[in-house]
Amino acid sequence: MSMEVSLEVAKKNLEDVLAKLSPGEGATLISQVGEPIALLVSLKPSREMNDQDWQSEWESLSIEIERAWKSDKSGLEILSEMRR
Repeated sequence: MSMEVSLEVAKKNLEDVLAKLSPGEGATLISQVGEPIALLVSLKPSREMNDQDWQSEWESLSIEIERAWKSDKSGLEILSEMRR
């Protein structure tokens, strides 16, 4: 569940907004003029996922990224160049 919340509501009820989100879900903060200005993402731990589940998720993600990688340079090389 993703939701949109005005900045004013988020200021007053941040704990309530975050409590409504499941791990990984986000709430888009909306400015007074109706434009999105930030994204809050819940990082609270899920009781359903144990360490082994996370490890398999990370491994799946790394395989997906590796298959989609199109650059001749590694991610580390690209980051190093960006920091110069």
